Amino acid sequence: MLYSSILFSQGHRGEKSPEMRAKIEAQKISFITQQVELSPEEAQKFWPLYNEMNKKKEAFHLEFRQLIRSLKGDSENLSEDELIRISDRMAELKVEKAKMERDYHYKFKKVLSVKQILDLHLAEKQFQGMLLRRIKGEGGRHMQRERK
Repeated sequence: MLYSSILFSQGHRGEKSPEMRAKIEAQKISFITQQVELSPEEAQKFWPLYNEMNKKKEAFHLEFRQLIRSLKGDSENLSEDELIRISDRMAELKVEKAKMERDYHYKFKKVLSVKQILDLHLAEKQFQGMLLRRIKGEGGRHMQRERK
């Protein structure tokens, strides 16, 4: 889930705020719980799985970002073998992530109905959109304040 790694709010100079991160996570949990209509019993089984999946997604995103960083500015100095290794690893990460997401789909099916799983995908996208709009709005207001 790319948005969790990118969208967790950053402070004015790019530093991540743990308080803001926790607040956004709480809002996400509330939003998804409502949108998916999780019963207390379902929520008790679902959230540990979901959090476990997200930790794995974060690990994929972290490694992918590190590979991207290794290319920035210095890719001309990398050997063909190094470029092949980076490219191959990027492709492998995408496949591994897709397999992991498939595995969690089947785990979710043991806890949720198929409709709830589809509602989960929609809720994640809706939350991501809301968060992006909020960040863009705050960024715009921040930029306007700096210009004055």
